[in-house]
Amino acid sequence: MKLLFRYLAVFLFVSIIITGCRNDSNPITETNEPEPEPNTEFEAVGTDTTLDFATWNLEWFGDTERGPDNEDLQFENIHFVISGLDMDIWSVQEVNISSRFNNLLTALNGYEGMLANDPAVQSDSAYYDDFNDNEQKIGLIYKSDIVTVENARVILTDYDYEFAGRPPVEVQLTATIGEQSQDLIVVLLHAKCCTDNESYERKKTGSEALKSYLDQTWPNTHVMVIGDFNDDVDTSISSGKESPYQNFVDDSMNYIFPTKELSDSGESSTVFYPDVIDHHLTSDELYNYYVENSAASFPADDYVTDYGESTSDHYPVLSRYTLNSIH
Repeated sequence: MKLLFRYLAVFLFVSIIITGCRNDSNPITETNEPEPEPNTEFEAVGTDTTLDFATWNLEWFGDTERGPDNEDLQFENIHFVISGLDMDIWSVQEVNISSRFNNLLTALNGYEGMLANDPAVQSDSAYYDDFNDNEQKIGLIYKSDIVTVENARVILTDYDYEFAGRPPVEVQLTATIGEQSQDLIVVLLHAKCCTDNESYERKKTGSEALKSYLDQTWPNTHVMVIGDFNDDVDTSISSGKESPYQNFVDDSMNYIFPTKELSDSGESSTVFYPDVIDHHLTSDELYNYYVENSAASFPADDYVTDYGESTSDHYPVLSRYTLNSIH
């Protein structure tokens, strides 16, 4: 009997220890941040009857030291937004790792694309090095059943310094909606950043060079310049200065910023600053078919958890155009 009681006592003691271990809260777990809420679904902005453009600075996409800390989460969120918005043509900036970009294209259903260092883009490697993962690359993402790329090249390389080592990429393409097709020139842009006087003058000189190039090379053509202009078009982000793109604004017979309406209404295209610095600039030929009030800064932080830290410090900026009337 004594032996039986001894076994029972041991059994109860062990059971208490095991139960205590199972129920004891791990102090490390208690201090962990809660799991992020899942992203919120939203309605697509792109439509089957319009040609839909978007620009988005992806903030050091693929870089493990700069930009968002969790590269996999950034990837998932970018995929979530591009897939959900359903736009036809994307200009993207600050792509760091080419392989990461290619993985994104693979994950996106129905999209293809290229970076400035793609072999299909005519360029000197001095401007976009295929082996340099330290540079910010600009790129194009497009729906392959709507867009056919005819040619792509880096332009204005004499102004490499003014464009902060990121000269624009010009893409000649054909877009088809239903039975209607149209040839377009799309210029991908990531201008010099910052508000100091030197940066302002570099942006202004780059703007003058771009306008001169477009005036001479593509008059009477359907042109879209789209990207991170790194400045606003009502007044400059450099205090007391006019926009470095005032030359385009003043030539309203030939060029129009559909996104200027966002600037005029006090909207923002970045998470932490009040200005619109991501823009769409069209030739008058293309602007004739702009869908009224379609320019928008998409509030991605309403749908993506901790957007400014997890994904990008810029919002996607959008606009749409009819195609069946373009001639």
